[in-house]
Amino acid sequence: MYYFHYQELWTCFLTQLGFKPVVSPPTNKAILELGLKHCVDGACVAIKSYIGHALFLAQQGVPRLFVPQIISVCPKEYTCPNLLGLPDLLRQYLPTSTELLTPILDGRKGEGYLARSYRSFGEVYASRPVVKQAWDLATRVQKAWEQGAYDLATEPAKLKILVLGPRYLTDDPFLSGNIFGHLQRLGVEVYTAAQVPGKTSHQTFVEKRLFWSNARQSLVALEYLMERMEGVVTLSPFGCGAEAFVGALVERQTRGQLPHLGINLDEHTSMVGLLTRLEAFCDLLERKKSG
Repeated sequence: MYYFHYQELWTCFLTQLGFKPVVSPPTNKAILELGLKHCVDGACVAIKSYIGHALFLAQQGVPRLFVPQIISVCPKEYTCPNLLGLPDLLRQYLPTSTELLTPILDGRKGEGYLARSYRSFGEVYASRPVVKQAWDLATRVQKAWEQGAYDLATEPAKLKILVLGPRYLTDDPFLSGNIFGHLQRLGVEVYTAAQVPGKTSHQTFVEKRLFWSNARQSLVALEYLMERMEGVVTLSPFGCGAEAFVGALVERQTRGQLPHLGINLDEHTSMVGLLTRLEAFCDLLERKKSG
């Protein structure tokens, strides 16, 4: 889930606290099947996959799982409701011997408050000076990693497509049907919201500030990059109201200006059908660009 946003921060911070972080393997059919077998049907495919990853680690004998309760990562915004209750949801599927580390991460009151949440968690396992040093190093590592993604160098001859959606879909090759790989093989230069600097204005073409952080990040990226793109693709988990709302706003903003392809994903999605749709979309964009 938010590992795709904070993998460097979490790995460095936990390592400096004395833990030995173990990361589950990339999502695959076996891991997803494990989640599908145990998770409730009403959950989105990303949550089902997450349950599969957690069960896999527990089966491998990993004694503790880092499952933060991420309420907010930005003032006046929230994450997905499933993330707010993720520790409680996960407990019912894991053996009682598996310990969950569940710091409450709440950025509604600003970055300083969020940092204190991390440090309070760290002080359970290490002294205050060690935690401060660990946090300072982790934030520097995270910042350098994020800045490395801001490169917007382009090749004029290539199609440019913006792919929007929660990173637990877009950045997961298995759940997304390897959309980045397919588009690159089709000669496309792919852009994402992760390439938009974090300090970019929170304002979007929507008058009211959006309630969900992922939604706001997608619309900020659209506004920031729209004039450079030939097309935009939105990915959303089937049944997710927030991401369906984003898709509708993207469609309204791009109508008559930029071709838009909306894709819903779940465990029943045909990857062959997905590839066919991407090929047809790119063919349309090539014709529009050359014509």
